[in-house]
Amino acid sequence: TITSAASIVGEWLGFTKPAPYMLVLALLGIAAAALTWFVLSTLYRSPWGRVLRAIREDEEVAQHHGHDIMRHKAMSLAVGGAIAALAGALWAWKLGGFQPSFMSPARSTFLVWAAFIIGGAANNRGMIIGAMIIALMEFFFNVLVAAQGSSDLPLHGVADSIDTLFQWSVLTPFQPAVLLLALAALMAFFRSNKAAETLGLLGLTMLILGVLLGGEGHHSITEVFPEVLGGVTPKMGFVKEVLVGLLIVFSLKFNAKGLLPEVPFRPDRPGAATAEVDE
Repeated sequence: TITSAASIVGEWLGFTKPAPYMLVLALLGIAAAALTWFVLSTLYRSPWGRVLRAIREDEEVAQHHGHDIMRHKAMSLAVGGAIAALAGALWAWKLGGFQPSFMSPARSTFLVWAAFIIGGAANNRGMIIGAMIIALMEFFFNVLVAAQGSSDLPLHGVADSIDTLFQWSVLTPFQPAVLLLALAALMAFFRSNKAAETLGLLGLTMLILGVLLGGEGHHSITEVFPEVLGGVTPKMGFVKEVLVGLLIVFSLKFNAKGLLPEVPFRPDRPGAATAEVDE
């Protein structure tokens, strides 16, 4: 009876074919994200949420006000574990199973931490924006991995440009090092200290890389593996991790609070409305 009723409703709505598997999973993911947003927003505005923020700012002051620090931390850990369990169930449904290699820090913890830093800490909007940036970057590099093997696929030119840049930075590391150090000196001249420090650090890193590679890469690459000269290509997965790391560095350097920083929540005073009416 339930099946026939569902069929009638589906025909009335125009759903004549079964929904794609990933579409159903996407709808469930959106519903789960909306539910999690509502629950966390409610907890954030509750007295317990204010206690957690007080503990985050200064544990000793919160403890002096009579709050059990360990109890509140355990409760927040339980809430976070429940949300992680829900996300893990949807992820397992998408993958169809689990293997130990799926849970490598570079593909799980690191990317979640990156989304947390880039989007903005302690607010739902920042976490959503950060997660969208990381997810789009993941999709973009998956396309680049496929584009490396065929010129007929989209973004093949982008993948080829990345390969060329990688060859230039690995086979001739002193050239990008000098360029980055020159840019750092230029930024220091214009008193852009943060940019100068960042570019200088990258330049020193490339300089150290050039020394370790034995000078223009001859001792470590072209002499040991002469057949790869001019054909060195990067693994796009590692390029993605490098770019995510640089994104974290730039975010912490130039915008430590993230793209959408936390806005302090101040509840209305109970007597404020009454005082305005009396005036």
